[in-house]
Amino acid sequence: MKKTRKTRKTRKTKKTKSKQKTSVYKIIFFSLLFIIIGLSGFIVGYIVNQAQSTKKIAKCKNNLVSLENKINTLSKELKNKKTAKQNISSNLIKPVNSEIEDLLSVTKNNSSIHQTTIPNETKTIKHKSKKPKLVIIIDDVSFGYEAKLIKQIPFHITPSFFPATKRHPFTPLYAKTFPDYMVHVPMQAMHYPHPEPHTLEVTDSYYTIQKRINIIKKEFPRVHFINNHTGSKFTANLQAMNKLFMVLKKDRLGFVDSRTTPYTKAPVIDKIYHIPMYSRNVFLDNKENAAYIKNQLKEAVRLAKKRGYAIAIGHPHKVTLTTLKNAGNILKNVQVVYIDELNDSKY
Repeated sequence: MKKTRKTRKTRKTKKTKSKQKTSVYKIIFFSLLFIIIGLSGFIVGYIVNQAQSTKKIAKCKNNLVSLENKINTLSKELKNKKTAKQNISSNLIKPVNSEIEDLLSVTKNNSSIHQTTIPNETKTIKHKSKKPKLVIIIDDVSFGYEAKLIKQIPFHITPSFFPATKRHPFTPLYAKTFPDYMVHVPMQAMHYPHPEPHTLEVTDSYYTIQKRINIIKKEFPRVHFINNHTGSKFTANLQAMNKLFMVLKKDRLGFVDSRTTPYTKAPVIDKIYHIPMYSRNVFLDNKENAAYIKNQLKEAVRLAKKRGYAIAIGHPHKVTLTTLKNAGNILKNVQVVYIDELNDSKY
């Protein structure tokens, strides 16, 4: 009996110890499990935070780059505005008298052509007014301050605007503020070293010229006349002028020949197409001098009285526009009209 009781007690003791061991193992296991889960969560959180931090850093870098670009852009704009103001005040932004340069480069071996007055082709005009008519065109108009100065002249001055480019993108907007205007279309010169973008060349096809003129018509929807910027090579080329006049006829546009070459084919081609076509008689500001400009104006008036009308071309130099503004005494015996006011200027 005693042995049996001892055996039972021993068994109970072993079971108890086994249970205790199992409980300890469970505790250890679950403790380790919780530690592992906790560490995993920490590691995952750390990785996520690192990823978010990396994204934030990248975003910050992008923002900094964007801000830097904006600052650079603003700096350039401020610099450009400052430069423009300085140029306006000192008259440094000056369009070159490129038509005159073009003419002189073509005719440098012919001293008899080195004048800025060229007789026009014979063309009669019926006048409602008894006074002879004078058209004064200002070529190379590119900037807002030039348009503003032209508007201060108390006569019907016809501005001729460059087509829009990166250098002067707002010319169509300035043109809208005038009752009448022209477009100054760049054409290929013999020796001019600074051609404008999209200059028409003698090798251009009819479709290339048509495409360019169509763009100009879209930019300047009220345009009735164009004239050539430079163009000593283009206007002297019979095939090139034939293609141009074919386009102008189709698009119902007129042409004013700036006469940058004595060899222009415009009068010959006009006999085929019969579009409204005129030629420049006088360059006003071959010399940027008030006395010289006044004398050229007097010559334009003389020609207008003799022939019934005349066309003078100047440029938006301060001295030219100021002289025109104060030219009432010189112009009192002529009627200064827009190009569209010549009676036979419409189709």
